[in-house]
Amino acid sequence: MLLSMSNLQHRIHRLSPLSVLLLVLATGLSSRGAEPAADPAAAIDIDVRASVDERWSGIHKGGAIEHGKIYGIASIKEVPATSKLLKPVNEARLVQELRAQLNAWGFTEITPKQKPDVVLTVLYGRGWLRNPYLKGTILNEDSDIVPVATILLPDQAMRQREAGYEAKVQAAQQEKLFIRVTAWKYPEAPQEKPSELWKTTMVVDDPDHRDLNQVTMQMLAAGADYFDRVIKDGEVRVNSATPPGRVIVGPTKILETVPKDK
Repeated sequence: MLLSMSNLQHRIHRLSPLSVLLLVLATGLSSRGAEPAADPAAAIDIDVRASVDERWSGIHKGGAIEHGKIYGIASIKEVPATSKLLKPVNEARLVQELRAQLNAWGFTEITPKQKPDVVLTVLYGRGWLRNPYLKGTILNEDSDIVPVATILLPDQAMRQREAGYEAKVQAAQQEKLFIRVTAWKYPEAPQEKPSELWKTTMVVDDPDHRDLNQVTMQMLAAGADYFDRVIKDGEVRVNSATPPGRVIVGPTKILETVPKDK
């Protein structure tokens, strides 16, 4: 039965103060349920991990090798996991975004008659990745809850005493959404074993509530600057609201100036 405004006001006046309070709270809660969902384009923190194969002279490292930029994309694959992604990934769109970022950073896709410098594979999904801050440890994989780290190297023990370092370790230990781009040497012979040249992994938090499709572009934009580059200390955090860039320091030049008294 519909009530007129005067009848509704009359009934409210007859309610006890506690009943009125409960009515107001219930109205507020119902209106909150209609709030719009979070903007998928909002700024997010993206962690980037990158490595490159290094020159060796005997047992000594000689530094990272920079590779060619003519590429071919060989495969894209979801990594199986116990927990499913929030939504299936549009792989065609992911590859399209990857091509756009590669081309923007000076890479060139092969033509039908070209041989690539690097062959790229793409893995994506959700899961617990190896912690980049625990390189000097062995993980006890028999733990039923979380891996237990056993410290092996003295410098690792010292680093974990640094301010904020333990927070980075714990944050990197959480389950992530990830996209990993790996570059391989183009095989010159049919029986040649695969040789990894470089890899870059982009990760974000909260896989239970974040759709990988909605953050693909931001993740690849954050990671593209680190394709074929080394990140030595764990990972680099990039905020998607900050445009990627690189500072190139050239030789110092002294400019001649005219004295003020002349």
